[in-house]
Amino acid sequence: MVADQLRYPALSFLANGALTVVASSDHLTRNTRRGLKRGYYAGLRLVDMSGRWFVIRSARKLHALSGYSLLLNQWIRVELDVEDTGREAGLDEVRRMVLKDFAAWDGWSSRGDFDVLVQRVEAARTIPDLLETMAAMVR
Repeated sequence: MVADQLRYPALSFLANGALTVVASSDHLTRNTRRGLKRGYYAGLRLVDMSGRWFVIRSARKLHALSGYSLLLNQWIRVELDVEDTGREAGLDEVRRMVLKDFAAWDGWSSRGDFDVLVQRVEAARTIPDLLETMAAMVR
C-alpha cells in the first residue's frame, strides 16, 4: 500500500510516541535527506480516518524538492511502503496517546487555546471526530 491510499487527515506516532498531525499524502512524504537517513520513518505508526492502524515498512528517496529546511537540509519526496496492520484503532486508545503527547511536550501547553483543545479531544465520539479536531487545531 502507498501513502496516497490512506484517508486524511491522519495522526502519526513516531517510535518515541511523539505525535504529528498529517494533513495529506504530500505532507507525509515530504522530509529532509537527513531525516530519512536518520530513520524518521522507522517505527512510524499511523491511524487514519478509516480508524485503522498502519505502519511504515520502508521509505526511500524519490527525488529532491526545491528549497532547504531551516538547518539547510535539502527537502525530498519520499516513497513509503505502508502496511495495514489489520487492527482497528480504538477511540480510547488513540485519545490516550494524544493526551499523553500533550503531557510530554510543552509546545502543546504553551498554546493559548490548550484547554479548549484538550476538551475537544476528550469530547470526540469517533476516530474521525478526533482526527478532524486535531487537524483543525493545528491549521
